[in-house]
Amino acid sequence: TMIDCVKFLKDNKITPTKQRVDIAMLIFHKNQHFTASDLITLATKSSLHISQATIYNTLCLFESRGILKTIDLQNERKFYDTNLSLHHHIYNVSTKVLTDVSDEQIEFSKLPDLPDNLEFEKAEVLIKVKNKN
Repeated sequence: TMIDCVKFLKDNKITPTKQRVDIAMLIFHKNQHFTASDLITLATKSSLHISQATIYNTLCLFESRGILKTIDLQNERKFYDTNLSLHHHIYNVSTKVLTDVSDEQIEFSKLPDLPDNLEFEKAEVLIKVKNKN
């Protein structure tokens, strides 16, 4: 609901402007992957009058506050992910669809040696697949 979104934004030290609340309501109602372009299309279909610049700036703000994760596929596209739990992804380059893979489904048998000044934080795997011909 709108009240939940306002509280969620305030709890994350984000001023809940009308446009930020509208965007939060579009994206945080479920765990999902989307691109900025997907969000612009959804905002338009929802009759929200929000500029592209505001959408991009809001996505950057949400990312910087740690409430949105990004999966950057370099030249292909950049996805936003509302699921902040540790998990992995499969990206189908044929369909351009990103799918979650639970952390329990992947095991690491060996990790590289790290320099003494670094410590392991986490490992996230991105598996790229394509449709068979």
